[in-house]
Amino acid sequence: MKRILTALFCAFCLAMPAAAQFSLTECFRAETIKNDRGETLPVRVWRKYDKADLPVPVVVMLHGSGQCGTDNINQLGAFGALHHEILTNTDLPPALWAIPQCSQLNPWIRSIAFEETYRQPRYPAPSLRLVKEWLDDLIEQGIADPERIYIGGYSLGGFGTWDAIQRWPNYFAGALPICGGGSVQEDPVKHAATTSIWVFHGSADGAVPVACSRRMVAALTKMGMTPFYTEYNGEGHEVWGHVFRDSAVWRWLFRQRRGKPMAATPDSEDDGFMDAFLQQLKAYVTPS
Repeated sequence: MKRILTALFCAFCLAMPAAAQFSLTECFRAETIKNDRGETLPVRVWRKYDKADLPVPVVVMLHGSGQCGTDNINQLGAFGALHHEILTNTDLPPALWAIPQCSQLNPWIRSIAFEETYRQPRYPAPSLRLVKEWLDDLIEQGIADPERIYIGGYSLGGFGTWDAIQRWPNYFAGALPICGGGSVQEDPVKHAATTSIWVFHGSADGAVPVACSRRMVAALTKMGMTPFYTEYNGEGHEVWGHVFRDSAVWRWLFRQRRGKPMAATPDSEDDGFMDAFLQQLKAYVTPS
């Protein structure tokens, strides 16, 4: 009987999904971004591909202010749902996933776009510039597919995502800014319009006003490029878990290609997605 129980236990273990076998830190390995000037930035990288898959899409996710530091581990804290999605979603293509870490003295942005009068600083924050230089190197090495570079982030990282797509037009194929904001000045909005964008925010966000995302959607719509926008009714600041565990978000993201028209409507399980989206636009976008 003991042998039978042991055999059954072993069979059960072998049948368990891969999600139970590899932890977040085992999948996202510690690396360091470096440049010729001696600047460095911690980064966690999941190289979920084989050499034969190269070049592969790259997804960069920027963390929030509470995960700032130099330990190269604290930034992983909010990405548990993403880790599970990557492990279990068989629709995802081979890709390089990266979660860099900025510090409080060197955040993703030089100033925060809380107000409509915000103007984008002339130069990027050193941390964000280092991420861009690293992506350039990955492209040059033949690792990253330049047509499939994606960026996203929440809170501080949401502001960093907007800054990146407004600063480097026609570079990113898709962006997922979560509870962030950017500049509504004409040139930065034109630059952002070269990237396919899906915006997320909680309507009851007490940390980053929902107006930050609403005015970005309105500015882009007036420019002729309508991003997707999901506003979680009654939700507060920490909505990123909803985003990370939504398989429709990642299916949509990987459909995007640099310089191409934004791919079709996200295939969300919510049949009322587009109705809600159009109602939001009607409420938040004032015709010019």
